Amino acid sequence: MKQIKSSYELESYKKINIIFALLIMFIFFYSYLSPYISFRLSSSCHGLPQTYCKSRGLTRAFSQILRLNFEKAILFNVYSIKVFLFFLIQLIVRFFLNVIVKLSNFKLLIFSDAIFSLLFFLFSFYDLVLI
Repeated sequence: MKQIKSSYELESYKKINIIFALLIMFIFFYSYLSPYISFRLSSSCHGLPQTYCKSRGLTRAFSQILRLNFEKAILFNVYSIKVFLFFLIQLIVRFFLNVIVKLSNFKLLIFSDAIFSLLFFLFSFYDLVLI
């Protein structure tokens, strides 16, 4: 019974990693194509200073980062490089963990993944959530 439960947990963990990876790839894909598509949506941040709306320009900045235009990305949003790196590293980690998940202690792997992701999230989004 113990083996069945851990096998089920392992497969569930792998599925969650795949879902996260797909979501991150969708964010990158959307950001890359965003200059070519327009939904004519207005931002609630329009006209507000960056101090009140720290996420303003993140999509445009991500688009520039994917085109390796880092200077223009920073002009759109000064926090964009850190936030983009969070998503990029999480994407790499999701793929890597799905490969090595059977080679290690599963409980330790999940705990390490959760702690790493939480700490890296706090580091990457610290400037966006705190005034």
